[in-house]
Amino acid sequence: MSETVSARTRLLEAMVGAIWESSYGSTSVDRICERADVRKGSFYHFFKSKTALAIAALEHLWETESRENLEKIFDPRIPPLSRFERMIEHWYRRALDCREQKGRVLGCPYFNIGAETAAAEPELAAKVREILDRFQGYLEASLRDAQAMGVVDINSPAETAAALFSMMEGCSTQARIHDDPERVRHFADAFSRVIGAELNPDLDAEVVNR
Repeated sequence: MSETVSARTRLLEAMVGAIWESSYGSTSVDRICERADVRKGSFYHFFKSKTALAIAALEHLWETESRENLEKIFDPRIPPLSRFERMIEHWYRRALDCREQKGRVLGCPYFNIGAETAAAEPELAAKVREILDRFQGYLEASLRDAQAMGVVDINSPAETAAALFSMMEGCSTQARIHDDPERVRHFADAFSRVIGAELNPDLDAEVVNR
């Protein structure tokens, strides 16, 4: 990796970490440069503003982590109900790992910054909506598969996916507010009730931390 690419990547990753662990508003360009070990002049070589960096950083997070995880979790070769169980297991495991590694539960980085910037940063908020819609799309596709197989009791996969995704983000935010991964764990029962099918995700701490 060239030094130029490395500097840009460090800025992207520094921004992701800063806004997830703290907030967008409290993250200055100086702080990002310090965290990335990049000169301020180099920052403006790559990005015209903090907003431009944040938009690029969210896309970077999606491309380097989120999409890969979702492709594995929602693999169409896996039965739909198993996909949902894998999603809940992964989500709970991430909350536990986050608390262990970062010192507290941090919730969803996309939702956190979207909620913070929706009114003041419309371009950034639009990027958040775009990425959250991608995530919800995986859930909707699996609900359509489950409906076609007759293993769920729902009327509209799209509406059900929207409702479940809102519940997920609500639980994730509650987990952040209370610094409590169990707020995520409780989502499994609610998910089962909404889709009319019993899910049995393995949320044993020893398994989750494997």
